[in-house]
Amino acid sequence: MARRRGFSRLLTAADLAAIVLYLVGITAVGLRFYHRDTGLKEFLLGTRSMGWLPVALSILAADTSAITYLGQPAWVFAHDMKLNQMILGYLVAIPTLILVFLPAYSRQQLYTAYQFLENRFGLSVRLLTSALFLFLRGSHAAIVIYVPALILADLMGVRLAVTVLCVGLLTTFYTMLGGIKAAIWTDTIQVCTVLAGFTAIALTAIHGIPGGLRQAFGTAIEHGKLRLFDWSTNFNNVDNSWAILVGGSIIFVQTMAADQAVLQKYLTTRSYRETVKSLLCYGVAVISISTLLSLLGVVLFAFYTAHPTALKGLAHPDALVPRYVATSLPHGFAGLVVASLFAGSMSTVSASLNALATSSVVDIYKRTLRRDKSEAHYTFASRVATGAWGIAATTGALFAWRLGPLVTAFPKFQTELAGLLLGIFVLAVGSQRVTGTSVIIGATIGLAAVVTASAYSSISLFFLPVIGGAITIATGYLTQLFFAPRRAPSLT
Repeated sequence: MARRRGFSRLLTAADLAAIVLYLVGITAVGLRFYHRDTGLKEFLLGTRSMGWLPVALSILAADTSAITYLGQPAWVFAHDMKLNQMILGYLVAIPTLILVFLPAYSRQQLYTAYQFLENRFGLSVRLLTSALFLFLRGSHAAIVIYVPALILADLMGVRLAVTVLCVGLLTTFYTMLGGIKAAIWTDTIQVCTVLAGFTAIALTAIHGIPGGLRQAFGTAIEHGKLRLFDWSTNFNNVDNSWAILVGGSIIFVQTMAADQAVLQKYLTTRSYRETVKSLLCYGVAVISISTLLSLLGVVLFAFYTAHPTALKGLAHPDALVPRYVATSLPHGFAGLVVASLFAGSMSTVSASLNALATSSVVDIYKRTLRRDKSEAHYTFASRVATGAWGIAATTGALFAWRLGPLVTAFPKFQTELAGLLLGIFVLAVGSQRVTGTSVIIGATIGLAAVVTASAYSSISLFFLPVIGGAITIATGYLTQLFFAPRRAPSLT
């Protein structure tokens, strides 16, 4: 009965019009950037001509998705705000990127971060890190495509496969034709759409609570929803403060410095100064939005405490926000918010597909398989790679339901590999002694340690990048120091 009410509530003419107009409009915007004679630099880097503001919003879109927009309020609703501690990791990640990694990258004309590693360690390390990135970001794209499919399947009666194909193939289509400029400008529109949709949720929910915002916080305090820290030594808790602050910082540094989907965006800016401005703007935006999403979970908890019957029949906590949309928003607004959830997914998927294609073509295809082809050939190959990754991610989305709660679905992959990737990059910028062979040995032992810890202990998943990064760095350095003591070539 609950599903039927949600179905009929959302499928009004006004709601459907908002959803369809959004999907058609965003695809049309992306297609405006299609040109048959686009060169590789134009397709992948936008000729390095982008301004700082659209790049900042595009980085925000690449690093947040409907997973964040749905999973974070749902987690606070079911638990408390301790996971929001992760935002403190940005206070470490962004200065580290600006002061340590960005100067090293800016000295070289890079398409990918993994070119930098070849210049430092050789081809084998470049191929290894590129392969790890492809697996990590490909998995992320599949999970992100799955999210709106989950929403519509639960609340509107639409089959999972239909929505997966809609989101995955439309996003693949405009990204494949429009390239990085299409991704950046559509991301900018999509971020604004998301903010509008979630503002509508917050304002109407507060209005529906007797006593308004004051009552919302009173209810939250009474039920412990505003708890922010857990300084205990119970390291098995996923929201343990020690795990989140240390592990979260490592994850964010890795994402900002070594994830091609994010790095590729700030490689499109006009200058080093524009890049720094985009990163600082992104930092302010992501910390603010993450905190507001957690507070939205507090508001929704107070709303449903005041209206408990409205929550009857909720299939799982991740459907909390869609349930509110289906039953509590006026017609038209409901369609706007559903469109914003599509936006949150499509913006992240477009960033992922562009980065996956870039790494596939530049790091692997062009570097090892077809080294002397024309610019047009590599641009065409990039379009093909975008399409192939889009199909692969769309197919993978059909199985993403096996991964559990949305807010921790991707971190199950990310925490196992983030420390290794960051460890390799730290060795690249921090030591001129270490060579490629030592790095590969360190990463192999680091991966074995992470897999062992994940399989045979119940330690918080946020400690896994700490283990992987520390062992990769220590083993790589010590291997070089004791078994192959020679100086690596300088980057300058």
